Amino acid sequence: MTILNAETRRSTTLAVPPAPDWKTRSVCRSGKLANEFFSTAPADKAKARALCAGCPVIVECLTSQRASDDAVYRWGVGGGLDPDQRRALELEELLGYVPDLAAACLLVSPRWLWRLRQLRAGCRSLEGIAAVLRRDGLVVDAVTVRVAVWWSGGAGPRVARMSPCDTRSWRAQLRDDYTDVIMALHERGARNTDIAAYLGISMSNGKKAVGEIVRAASAAAGMELAA
Repeated sequence: MTILNAETRRSTTLAVPPAPDWKTRSVCRSGKLANEFFSTAPADKAKARALCAGCPVIVECLTSQRASDDAVYRWGVGGGLDPDQRRALELEELLGYVPDLAAACLLVSPRWLWRLRQLRAGCRSLEGIAAVLRRDGLVVDAVTVRVAVWWSGGAGPRVARMSPCDTRSWRAQLRDDYTDVIMALHERGARNTDIAAYLGISMSNGKKAVGEIVRAASAAAGMELAA
């Protein structure tokens, strides 16, 4: 900052202190937690995510880490999300769905958390939760709800929970209801593993099922072109 000295009429430059680093306010860098290491074991991942859930800078952390996600960071929990969830979020954005993180924070606040958990149990899809919340007066979309569900400890799959009268296998459900989105992601260069993470299905069986759908849809498209 530059000001004019009233006596000498010369400009004087004052040092402006830098803005505080948001990382200094994070839970994981405070006190005895600063040097604690969390492994990739399920119990340690759950502990790390629980710490993130109460962190005052969870939005800043997720935004920063998503912008600089690398091979090392992909193994850790950050911004309240584990690696599979962050990969799913990448594919959400690849399809043009960007979460409103401020609204997601509101959803996990004391005012809305009970309602969110109630809807997690009662609704079969993220879209269904979002629709009910809009009727409640909170305008959110499915991807914002998904982040809030993750932050509140839920799985948040994109694949809808089937009704009791639906007798299809989960593979048939993927083929019937999600071939279009699977192929859209495949055509944008997404790997089968990442598509499985986006859908929120088992990584081992899900990767194989996605591969089968991609091959079948590609073969069908080739036959149509040949015809």
